[in-house]
Amino acid sequence: MAGSVVVIGGGLIGLSAAVHLRRADPRVPVTVLERARVGDAASGASAAGVRAMGRDPAERALALAGLARWPELDRELEAKTGYRRGGGLRVALDDAGWAEARATVGEQRAAGVPVELVDAAAARRLAPGVSADCRGGVHCPIDGQADAVATVRAWATAARRLGVRIEEGVGADALVTQGGRVASVVRSDGAPLACDAVVVAAGAWSAPLLGKLGVELPLRGRGLQMLLTDPAPASLTPVVGCFGRPLSLKQLDDGAYLIGGGWPARIPDERQNRWEVLADSVRGSLEVARAVYPPLTERTVARSWAGIEAFTPDEIPLLGPVTGLEGLLVAAGFSGHGFALVPAVGDILARLALGLDPLRHLWSGLAADRLRT
Repeated sequence: MAGSVVVIGGGLIGLSAAVHLRRADPRVPVTVLERARVGDAASGASAAGVRAMGRDPAERALALAGLARWPELDRELEAKTGYRRGGGLRVALDDAGWAEARATVGEQRAAGVPVELVDAAAARRLAPGVSADCRGGVHCPIDGQADAVATVRAWATAARRLGVRIEEGVGADALVTQGGRVASVVRSDGAPLACDAVVVAAGAWSAPLLGKLGVELPLRGRGLQMLLTDPAPASLTPVVGCFGRPLSLKQLDDGAYLIGGGWPARIPDERQNRWEVLADSVRGSLEVARAVYPPLTERTVARSWAGIEAFTPDEIPLLGPVTGLEGLLVAAGFSGHGFALVPAVGDILARLALGLDPLRHLWSGLAADRLRT
């Protein structure tokens, strides 16, 4: 059992780990260090998709475990996340996309993802207003969406209620080891914080911190752009994507459309979490979204922003212990699709820190050491 745990990073992954640690053993002191404010980086800027469809095979089991938790998450956290399970629909607008749609269904269903191939008429029933060019698509009824900022607040509120100490405006400058195990964290104010285990969940800032210990992980920050339109009458229930075109489209509870899909933003200063939206990305994103869902031609962009996400070379996360350094756990590199995984990842990190069953079958293909250089 860990005597005390420090979580570095006050985003959703770090907050989930802290909540699960205190739930599993209220005797264990847990401190979260957040260099700015909780959720200020990628977590609060997320598109907040909650999906199992289209996952890499290595993270499907983890995604399914995460999605199983979302319907009861508001009750668990005693706070609102804005979650709703409206399904996911990925459409095909051309022959190549339709061929890809047909090819993906069998493999996903065999892995337990409840997807179904739908024809054009069924796709239009699921998403009235979708392009007349739609050949059909793939539908996943368990997919959905939440509110990123509300979800961060819900996890933070639950953490504080459970006795987690959250220190905002305090980062981690270094990790100190003794005898092959983590012994303390040097805070950004220079003060040492003794601990028995550390969870590094600092997103794009995880690699520089770990590099000081000689743990080289190939994480790279990328800015991902989001667009928010003016509101319209409710008409779109599922989260809509498109084969062969970068798109994630949701209609929010207030009627506004949230448009993402991995369009890049510029990062002038990653260390300070600074980003700039690119005009070319705005144009490209709108063109794709309007081609897939023509009602968007009547909408204007009310706001745009970006989040700096940590990407791995294979674009699936790094999760678990670091060989040779006892008490050091890593959860980073979620590559723009970690939001849905938050409940399951936090549980796994807590189990690892406390020496409980780590549910390794959920993350064996995501081990933190697999890309270590």
